[in-house]
Amino acid sequence: KFIVDEGDPLNELLFNKSIDNIRSLGIFKSVKSDIQEGSSQNLKVVNLTVEEKPTGEISLGAGVGTDGSTVGFSVSENNYMGKGIKLRSSLRLSTDTIRGQFTVVNPNYKYTDKSLFTNVQSIQTDKLATNGYKSTKTGFSVGTNFEQYDSIYLSPKISSYYESLTTNSGASSNLRKQEGSNIDTNFSYAIDYDKRNQRFMTTEGFRSTFDQSLPLLSDTYSIINGYQFDIYKKLDNDMITNFSVFTRAINSLSDKDVRVSNRLSLPSKKLRGFEYSKIGPVDSGDYIGGNYAAAINVSTTLPMFLQNMETADVSYFIDIGNVWGVDYSSSIDDSNKIRSSSGILLNWFTPI
Repeated sequence: KFIVDEGDPLNELLFNKSIDNIRSLGIFKSVKSDIQEGSSQNLKVVNLTVEEKPTGEISLGAGVGTDGSTVGFSVSENNYMGKGIKLRSSLRLSTDTIRGQFTVVNPNYKYTDKSLFTNVQSIQTDKLATNGYKSTKTGFSVGTNFEQYDSIYLSPKISSYYESLTTNSGASSNLRKQEGSNIDTNFSYAIDYDKRNQRFMTTEGFRSTFDQSLPLLSDTYSIINGYQFDIYKKLDNDMITNFSVFTRAINSLSDKDVRVSNRLSLPSKKLRGFEYSKIGPVDSGDYIGGNYAAAINVSTTLPMFLQNMETADVSYFIDIGNVWGVDYSSSIDDSNKIRSSSGILLNWFTPI
């Protein structure tokens, strides 16, 4: 994880990034560094002291809210066989959804400085009683991530999913047209220009990411384009301000509508205070997602609160977002509207 090699000039910026890379692995409780004088005037000795910690986790959670009840279970290992390989399996059950997945991430495949990941998942959404449809989507994805140029990372991926959709009389006429099964195979990639001063607890810099998904074999041949920009600035009073723009679009290249399972929604962290996927156009009482999604987020830390607690921090945020665009009905699209939220956020890191 060291950016500099033995014999290179000692660069303080690159050295700090190297230490941050080690911390971001998540397999050490603490990482301390010490630079001492070497055997001659132009030589330095770098000492690192790391404290190991358990890298396996078992998680079990349950809750009841306005969106119904949820039960989740997961098992993960962040340092499998001592090689930094990450394994994660999870199962989540909610009122109308069953989601299971298994993920393997090798951050340094055969010491090539390229990560390799595989993900297998299955999602079943049963809304026959409320909205007249049931969707099952099962498949896998394989991809890699590497630094092509200085601070420019590429992430190509191939995914393939089998999906079936069942409807009854409670579904809308447009949804019943999509009933049946199909296989979607896509090639996707991301170009990530990362100029943050550090990935772990960023204080300065920016990150610009463009991603695209291209259909190889599909029923609707939908193309996805996305862009996200984040900028961080540290103020004189140690407050760290973050401004973020998120945009995403999906459109069919054929004469068919985008399938209900592929329609867009905003991630929960992009519009806090709202139930996930519960904004945007509504068809027959169901939030169906949209062809377009966008959000603007502004947040700033408040270091004047909880100054003596290393495991907690407080920040203030403003979120603005919307999901819109219904390719099969302009009248249904009129049900979308811009939503916003503002509040105080407390991050508290505990052993549980």
